[in-house]
Amino acid sequence: MAKKTSSRADSTASFGAGTALADAGEAPAAKKRSSTTKASTTKASTTKAGAAKKGATKKKAGRSAASSAEKGTSRKNAAKKRAAKKGAGKKKSGRGAKTKYTAKTADRHELYQLSVQSPDADVDFLVKTYRKLRGQKPTHLREDFCGTGYLMAEWLRRNDANTAEGYDIDPDPVEWGKARNFEGIEDPFERAHFHLEDVREPSRVAPQVRTAPNFSWMIFTDRPTLLSYFKAVHADLAADGLFIFDIYGGFEAFEEMEETRRIPAGFTYVWDQVSYHPATGDYHCRIHFRFKDGTKLKSAFDYRWRLWNLPEVVDIAREAGFSAVDSYWEGTDEDGESGNGEFKKHAKGENCPAWVTYVVAQK
Repeated sequence: MAKKTSSRADSTASFGAGTALADAGEAPAAKKRSSTTKASTTKASTTKAGAAKKGATKKKAGRSAASSAEKGTSRKNAAKKRAAKKGAGKKKSGRGAKTKYTAKTADRHELYQLSVQSPDADVDFLVKTYRKLRGQKPTHLREDFCGTGYLMAEWLRRNDANTAEGYDIDPDPVEWGKARNFEGIEDPFERAHFHLEDVREPSRVAPQVRTAPNFSWMIFTDRPTLLSYFKAVHADLAADGLFIFDIYGGFEAFEEMEETRRIPAGFTYVWDQVSYHPATGDYHCRIHFRFKDGTKLKSAFDYRWRLWNLPEVVDIAREAGFSAVDSYWEGTDEDGESGNGEFKKHAKGENCPAWVTYVVAQK
């Protein structure tokens, strides 16, 4: 079967990073993401972590981890086609596309947002899925491992009635994002609230949609801990709430390799699958950046996760109390290889070298 590149924008890179419980928004530098997950390694390794959703897209997922980070990317790709947002870094995150990046002048959070995240595509899916299952548009979102709050900012832009909460244990990406991602939004910090807390802590307002994007939740590396997190999410949701997160896999996800992708803004994104241990599932990945002047930003984000498989994660979510747990898979573009950005529920999935899928758990 041909390798499908996800429009989701390098789905894999969106990963998340970190370390232990935090939550991160960018692919952490292997620091805190741990805790909660979305994390950014550096960002706290736990942040949105970016991790890695590689972006490469759906099929690229393994590498796509990077891509997922690109998840954004993969989706982005789709978005890219529709808006050229993703792969290049959907939003320019502060600087213009013509800015000359070097290891000395570049900001890793900005590079991460440009290479891995695609909040517009993510919000599209969250809203579309909730509306289809619940018959109305959601207004209150919670993002675990929120990192820079890039997704939260996009959520607020969609509707003046929308509100959001973000949880992450690393203050660095949070403060960075608050200073840069919420420009032009009316009353942003009256409508969006960041909490420097473990992602297993309850929300201030029960969320209609709760999400843990970019594989950040993989920071939980044993079954009892992941189950406790899923149970906390289930108890926290509104009565009609949905928990939506992404996961990637495929045989390429297990390979120790590097994947590079040129970012239109003027630098190269490198997804590095450092090691995988089959007896434990321990998974070590990094994100590096290379610049036109020959300089490099190595290990900008570092992730130490467990590479969970989809069936076991679905089983754990059901055990946590969710009434229905389904996976949504990306369709194939006209070229027969790329993802088209359209995710639909599928009972069996598609056996690609690398893939990224959304998991939708209903309370």
